[in-house]
Amino acid sequence: MMGALQLKLSLLRGESPCPMDLADFGRLAAIDLRTQTKSARSDRLAVAMLEMIASGRLPPGSRLPPERRIAEAASASRVCVRSALDRLKLDGYIEAVQGSGTRVVAIERSERLIPLIRANQENLEDLQDFVAFLDRCVVEQLVRRASGEELGRVALRLAPTPPGRDVQALAEDELQLRLVLSGAADSPIYAMIVRQLARGIRSLFGSRLGAAGETRLARLADLRRDLAAAVGRRDAAAAQAALADRDALLRHLDWASPAARAGAPREETILRDLAVASPEQLKDRLTREIAGMIATGHARDGARLLSERRLATLFGVSRASVREALAALKAEGIVVADERCGTRAVDALTSLAAADLDHLQTMSRLRGYLEVWAASRAAERGSDRDFADLRRILAEMGRSHLSARRRIDLDLRLHLTIARAAGSAVHLYITEVLRDLMTAYFDYSLTTPAIGGGRDAMLLRHHTEIVTAILARDTVAAGRAMAEHCGAFSDRYAMLDADREMLPCGLAGDLAAR
Repeated sequence: MMGALQLKLSLLRGESPCPMDLADFGRLAAIDLRTQTKSARSDRLAVAMLEMIASGRLPPGSRLPPERRIAEAASASRVCVRSALDRLKLDGYIEAVQGSGTRVVAIERSERLIPLIRANQENLEDLQDFVAFLDRCVVEQLVRRASGEELGRVALRLAPTPPGRDVQALAEDELQLRLVLSGAADSPIYAMIVRQLARGIRSLFGSRLGAAGETRLARLADLRRDLAAAVGRRDAAAAQAALADRDALLRHLDWASPAARAGAPREETILRDLAVASPEQLKDRLTREIAGMIATGHARDGARLLSERRLATLFGVSRASVREALAALKAEGIVVADERCGTRAVDALTSLAAADLDHLQTMSRLRGYLEVWAASRAAERGSDRDFADLRRILAEMGRSHLSARRRIDLDLRLHLTIARAAGSAVHLYITEVLRDLMTAYFDYSLTTPAIGGGRDAMLLRHHTEIVTAILARDTVAAGRAMAEHCGAFSDRYAMLDADREMLPCGLAGDLAAR
């Protein structure tokens, strides 16, 4: 049986089991967030159906389509489908009813449905907060950086969709819109996050828009026109106001309660949802993993990229799977085949590494939002075991004669433990997606004199205040202490942005070459 946090992570990722060993967060052994094995397709199909149950698209008591039709819709074998159904039966979410096929269990007869529905709703509530924050960041960067011609193109794309489209199409349009915005804002980090949160974003807007009547849908369309007009004329204040009004309206829409929905869903609707809810393919996942390693220099062996064999061993997959991922990276221009040096990364695309001030500022802003959020929630929800881990890490941080590497490791470990204590799948999933960049951000921020290097006493004071507030279950003080801590780094990056002459030679050279 999965714990609540692991269940929320599985729903968000569309995959099970969870690749992060949550039990080891805060321990003094090495942290390893990297996925070494792929989950079985049957597990991923089970999680896709689990998400449909959690969101109410398969309400309690509803009948599932026959195995054969599910297999056809999901492009899977019947053996795979049967294995997925067996897992959901074993976990108590569905049952075989003689003469009536396979059905979702009645809510009054299941101990599992209410926690599942609650986990999904908490995911979507946290996700709405994060998506609203991300929208503000992306639109601000777009208005500040994009050319007039680019702003005009984006304004046209922002025009609301024609009326009469179904909820699924409207939710997909919301996702595509955010991909367009992050691309136009020249924000590869934001674009990466949107792509990896695609399942959650579709579910979020599907739930919200599914609860909206014609009047509110029309109002949302009006606010989207306001946003388009503001972007087109480069009016940052008006664009942010339109985003805020739109977010407030979405928040006032009632969640469609799965238990209260009348009538059984049509079989065609269930099959359509299964057809589009397929989890991330292994090739896509490997492509993301290898690209992240390239960005931080962890995939190199000198000038070369690690060999197919070594990459296959690292990820616990076949060489054929690695070959497919490398082919995708070649198509994207991230790697090239060199007759003399083998496969190598394209130097220009290492800008995602923590040697680019713009990306470091993006990471600082993301981290500030996530960490303040996590500290407040950890104070409210943290367990005794979480608190014991925080005390242990803080005690070691206070020791003298720690190596620089150990200080960085403990710093990262402390923040990961706070994230675990907060119980937010959204926070942990974004940490997973950005883990290489996050690690590089910590390394650079804590070793560079212009940022945090040499400020051990200040950092220990900050961490002590954060942990003390969390242990006292003081949510306000915990959030305030974390805001001060993260603000110290964001202020340093703002100073560097204002005067790039302060940058170390290597970083200044990189920026000059851009």
